[in-house]
Amino acid sequence: MDEDEQFREQCRRQLRRSVDQRIKYGFFKNYKPILDDESRSFDTMAAYRKWAHDTLPEYLGYRIVSDNEQ
Repeated sequence: MDEDEQFREQCRRQLRRSVDQRIKYGFFKNYKPILDDESRSFDTMAAYRKWAHDTLPEYLGYRIVSDNEQ
């Protein structure tokens, strides 16, 4: 069985599941360092954006985009 056929069969198996099962098995909890460690609040959105830009790893996608990158 080639990869395309394996993928199609996986899709068919998934569609045979109930909606509840698809929801249950379709999501997973992904730990996000710093974000999941504690709750925090900010007075302004600008303060949150600055904190996120300065604190969070770039791979999480929370950073200020410069005019050159837009």
